[in-house]
Amino acid sequence: MTLKSRRCAVVFAIAAVLGLYGTAAYRVEMARHQPYSAASCSLAHCVPHTATLSALR
Repeated sequence: MTLKSRRCAVVFAIAAVLGLYGTAAYRVEMARHQPYSAASCSLAHCVPHTATLSALR
């Protein structure tokens, strides 16, 4: 690998990591700004937030 291609690979890897971090931070902010009733599922097929492992069987 030449120096230019190695540098390009490092820049691409850093950009990918920053992109994933930015996406995760954006999703956390969107979930944080939702009202609790919209963030939690009240439908019958959803798993409750307080479920134990025995209740999931």
